Amino acid sequence: MSRNFHQLHLHLVFVTKHRDHLINDQLEKSLYQHLWVKAHELELFPIAINGTKDHLHLLIGIPSTLSVASIVKNLKGSSSRFANDFMGNQDLFQWSRGYEAFTVSKKDIPMIKSYIRNQNDHHKKGSVKSDLEF
Repeated sequence: MSRNFHQLHLHLVFVTKHRDHLINDQLEKSLYQHLWVKAHELELFPIAINGTKDHLHLLIGIPSTLSVASIVKNLKGSSSRFANDFMGNQDLFQWSRGYEAFTVSKKDIPMIKSYIRNQNDHHKKGSVKSDLEF
């Protein structure tokens, strides 16, 4: 058999530097759209992107040829440049140095996708899952 088959999925969480509320209503949708497009450019398979004013969650399928560190470096670097350009190139937007990365099994994709899509509700109601947050 000469065929490779991979189903690798990651749940990533990025937090703004000092947990500053930098992801405002004007930036939010454009930032998520930028990350969606950038993920495709990196040959990733975005499934869900959402967050709050100080962090975001991404659920992506990844190829076996890319490391988690390189994926995060590309997504965080590209999105911070995008956010600063969007905000008038003031260099105010920064991600914190760290990140969280969780592997996700195929059977858990719908649950994680739903959790990500409902971020604002979880944070308003206090129903966040501490093992899925930064």
